Amino acid sequence: MKELLIDRSQDFFLVLERDKSNWPDFYFEYVKNAPYIFSKYHQIFGLDNQKISDHIRHFERRFVDKVFQNLSYLGPYKYEVARSFVSKSNELGLDPAGFHIYIVGALDIEPVIRIDENNMMIDVLSLFREGFENLEKLVFEKIRGR
Repeated sequence: MKELLIDRSQDFFLVLERDKSNWPDFYFEYVKNAPYIFSKYHQIFGLDNQKISDHIRHFERRFVDKVFQNLSYLGPYKYEVARSFVSKSNELGLDPAGFHIYIVGALDIEPVIRIDENNMMIDVLSLFREGFENLEKLVFEKIRGR
């Protein structure tokens, strides 16, 4: 059984090891780790390579570093989402074994994105702005279509 929560967020922060001028190139390599999820994400927001590069170029290193420094605080909220998801799965009509929530660093557009019937994506950059403590509320709002 594949995991409900698939956390690839740490991989994103390797961008901080690079010169900012190379961040777009890094991002295009990074998204290859979850090609289906990211291609759908880019499609949902109507992003081509130029728009993606523009988003990345506008990131502030201090902000990305601050999210990275605070990422460990996300742990308890991830656990709570998984626990709640399993306990509410019948009510939601979702099978935890077939549903996946990817936790990634993305383009800081929306904190939680419903990719398709069985996949969600959490962008830790955008979630940080909303507050990690709001993760459960945001996930279940998106599942319920709000």
